[in-house]
Amino acid sequence: MPPETIDVIDLQHAVANFRDQKAYGKLFVYFYSPLIRFAFSIVKSKEAAEEIYADVMMKLWDLEQALVQIQNLRVYLFVSVKNASLNYVLKYNKLKIVDISTINVHLVHPEKTSEERFFESDFNQATAAAINALPAKCGLVYQLIREHGLSYKEVAQIMEISINTVEGHMTTALRKITQSLRRHLLPGQN
Repeated sequence: MPPETIDVIDLQHAVANFRDQKAYGKLFVYFYSPLIRFAFSIVKSKEAAEEIYADVMMKLWDLEQALVQIQNLRVYLFVSVKNASLNYVLKYNKLKIVDISTINVHLVHPEKTSEERFFESDFNQATAAAINALPAKCGLVYQLIREHGLSYKEVAQIMEISINTVEGHMTTALRKITQSLRRHLLPGQN
């Protein structure tokens, strides 16, 4: 998340009621990084992810006064990006059916400095490998909660599953990551 704390609800109302372009710009920047990463995890193309994000945000602007009626803008945007991303995959990958469980989630990390690369440990590599090896839905739940800071309830809304299912996926993710790291750190003791 950006270092600046913003009041999303105030900005949402400013955009809806006063067509405030500055408020819209702040919302655009605030949600840019997490939603681009989320779209990328589905479409596997930075350019497509950026296009999807821009389209979703343009539709948000076009809502005008109806924007006030959205109770949780963050969830609304994640759902919109998810749906647009799945539509993109359907359209451009010529798939007949797109099931969210078929999506492989790979964490996107920003470019590291040479010093950071030098000091990167086997533990960090093993952690990333363990996360990337998670089953698709499990990895997506993990990404939304750990990377994007969404609540279990918000993830349940975005993925259209129950909170208990979200909890189950997180439990599975944490167990598999822990097992993988234990095997990596203590190879002779497993």
